[in-house]
Amino acid sequence: MSLFTSIWSRTANVLRSHAYNDRGGVTPELVIWTAFLAGLALTVTGLFGPQILAAARNITFK
Repeated sequence: MSLFTSIWSRTANVLRSHAYNDRGGVTPELVIWTAFLAGLALTVTGLFGPQILAAARNITFK
């Protein structure tokens, strides 16, 4: 199992186990985790997006 798969699986299990409180509502912890993961995704896209697009534009098909 790769490190990424392990981290992804652990994060999914934590979110699944802490997603709802006793009354069935969404917990603040789930909201914080969701905001953190969304911010992380935007940061990674902002850092590596231009480099990935530049590399994709340099691909030539023969």
